[in-house]
Amino acid sequence: MTGTNTSGVSAVAAAALAITAAAITTPAAANAADVYSLNHSRTTVVYLTHAETVTAAQIGAGNVINAVLGDDHWSVTLESDSRYANRWYYRPDKRRVWNNITGQQLVAEAAAHPGGRVALGYTPSTPGHPLWVEQTW
Repeated sequence: MTGTNTSGVSAVAAAALAITAAAITTPAAANAADVYSLNHSRTTVVYLTHAETVTAAQIGAGNVINAVLGDDHWSVTLESDSRYANRWYYRPDKRRVWNNITGQQLVAEAAAHPGGRVALGYTPSTPGHPLWVEQTW
């Protein structure tokens, strides 16, 4: 894994917004992303449509995640049949299970599946992992 960038929570918000804005401001996207708040955890979730996910993959928007947060400050939820699902390993220094998938790999894989989508969740109260990205298809 490469080094990390701990430039702060506002950078996380900027990364999530950049991915979302890039995806929803293109003519290929027919619908706006679903944005909602989970008040119990103070999490804001941006759920891209399939068209937005495809656009995000095409422009390399997933690279923003690693550029802003490095490899250690975001979390993933993968589909059980993801080709990256077998890359989990335990990191004693973090005391948790890890996966070496990049943001772009996650977005591109979701985009390649019919109906594949990504959700980005931003939780400012967890500065160590303020962003999680989930793929679904």
